Amino acid sequence: MQAVLKDSGLKVTHQRCKLLEFINQVDEQHLTVENIYQGINAQGENIGLTSVYRMMSDFEQAGLVTRRLLESEKTIYELSNKPRHDHLICLTCGKVIDFVDPLIELRLSLAAEHHGMSIHHHSLNMYGQCFECQKAHLNESIT
Repeated sequence: MQAVLKDSGLKVTHQRCKLLEFINQVDEQHLTVENIYQGINAQGENIGLTSVYRMMSDFEQAGLVTRRLLESEKTIYELSNKPRHDHLICLTCGKVIDFVDPLIELRLSLAAEHHGMSIHHHSLNMYGQCFECQKAHLNESIT
């Protein structure tokens, strides 16, 4: 982690190393600052919530993470080294699902080309209800 921080132009500190290590190891890849704060402190690190906010902002500016604002005004972070992808977001439970669709990528490229643009990045979030929440809602309606 020290080399990653140095290469990103960030000062290497114990807290930054631990935070970056946590983000890289956690299974969930759509993390809120609160998730990160709770997870890192559950591992025995004593890092304050304000420090996590500040470090995530530093990581974003250094290009290590990408910050995404969802419709619910919830901010999530993901590692920047993930391949380009889009999101399906459940409005009921908040689940965020990554997906890649070559046809969407093609249409975006064609649209950009048609208008004389090149795409550096894009954000596509689709909102709905996941099948689990639909099923639960249907079961509630039956009873």
